[in-house]
Amino acid sequence: MNSFRQANFRKRERPYIKHLHKKMYDEYVKQPWRNSASLEEDPSGRRRIDTYIDPRILEPLKNSFQQAKLRKKLYEYKMGIGSECTKIYSQLSQLSQTIELWSQFDVIALATIYYNLGVIYKDCRSMKDTKESLYNLSKSRALLRGIELNCTAIVIAVKTVIAMGEIQETETKQWLTEAIKLCLQYIARDNFQTKPIYTYLADVSEKRDLRWVIILLYGYMIRRMGMLYCPTGEMDEWIKTVHEFLNHRAGIINSPNETCEWSNAAVTISTYLIKKQRFTEARNCLTAAEYMLRRIEGDPSVNVTVMKLNAEVADAWLTYTTNIMRESASQLQRLQVQQQASSVPNQEEPQELLLFTSLSEHLADINNRITDSYVSNMHDADRISCFAIDKYWLARNIFVRFGNDVGHLQTAFKYALTFKYLTSFTTDTKVQIKIHESRKKLLRTICNEYAQNMIHVLEVVFHLGAMLEMWKDAAEAIHSVIAETRLDCDLYSTSEEKLQYILNLLDYYKHWLANRRCYFI
Repeated sequence: MNSFRQANFRKRERPYIKHLHKKMYDEYVKQPWRNSASLEEDPSGRRRIDTYIDPRILEPLKNSFQQAKLRKKLYEYKMGIGSECTKIYSQLSQLSQTIELWSQFDVIALATIYYNLGVIYKDCRSMKDTKESLYNLSKSRALLRGIELNCTAIVIAVKTVIAMGEIQETETKQWLTEAIKLCLQYIARDNFQTKPIYTYLADVSEKRDLRWVIILLYGYMIRRMGMLYCPTGEMDEWIKTVHEFLNHRAGIINSPNETCEWSNAAVTISTYLIKKQRFTEARNCLTAAEYMLRRIEGDPSVNVTVMKLNAEVADAWLTYTTNIMRESASQLQRLQVQQQASSVPNQEEPQELLLFTSLSEHLADINNRITDSYVSNMHDADRISCFAIDKYWLARNIFVRFGNDVGHLQTAFKYALTFKYLTSFTTDTKVQIKIHESRKKLLRTICNEYAQNMIHVLEVVFHLGAMLEMWKDAAEAIHSVIAETRLDCDLYSTSEEKLQYILNLLDYYKHWLANRRCYFI
């Protein structure tokens, strides 16, 4: 396959979902605390905790915290950790027999002790014992069941689940998903309104407040998710988790900025679903994104952002039309070869569709504009193409307005690709030539425009190469149809000359890029 094609030009990959959700997360964590000034100004957070905890728990709590801090230090510090842990276990055993009624702070303190012991046995080389570590972490998790979303418990709960995933590598995805769900549920409950009260938790800086601790944890989990899922491309569980959160937020969002981030995330999810040929769900994502943006159109605080996002949504729709046309054409070709019925079945759907049920009453009319099924005839295929035309000009005009040359080129590429597949639904050579000529005209116009003005912009030149590849395909298709049908000899000669011109131009750009030692995927 040609290097331009291998570069995955078909889609300008949006930032990974992790970046979009970190932005959504930031919308919450940047909010100021809404509690009393006395708590906000009090610098003695850890000393205040001492007054809430049973004094008999405080000593093993502080000791476990100290030993956890030493677990990664030099060897001489590790010699006494084992004896101190034994001492802590003994104290916990005595406490379980003497304390009859535990307060919530006491329970959280105990969970913290078990977490600290868990990471000691996980990380300390001289004491590494995964079974003992998992036992302590499981105790911590069990103690926090039902109170994880308390502002004092959330960090402990999340860190415990993360640590369990680091030990049980075969279940890492499951544990990370659970930890991320806890974070998303915490956001949804707007628990950032209260001042957090820290316990003596290992690896938590005294200088950071709850918001930043969770941001760091969240970033770590997203990076781990990326490492686990990206090699396989299978992100169904992860997508499901995020979709669930977006579906919940859709009905209660009142911030224009969050609405923008919500739409951006929905578009990104749609891209994954399109690649998986899950067109029903992808269509629902894009219509939901459109609807959410319509709600805030005219708001001067996000006017430019909304306009740019409308271009992104239109661009995603072109990804949708390109893929559904390609799969329909491929399916139709297979059926023709097998001499089966002309009707083409829809894509295989998962058992449980990811749909924005919280917006269902608003999306019905928008959904009906375009099919989510494979098509098998020129009439239905042409309807998809007409939809693509509208989306192309919407995206094109906005990209040009804001000087987004790469966005414009990539949108034009997908637009032309949609019409390439349109020719698969007719055997009329005149219609085929007309479609290919339209594609060729569009591609020639764009290539000539950017070749003159952007010759020294490497990224644009690279995308021009991909555009030329498609222009060449269109010219070859016309040339092939003329040759097969034995049309006018002059027309055949003219098409041959045009094809050679394109090939020469394409060779020029290939050499231009090769001389700059650019390597592409």
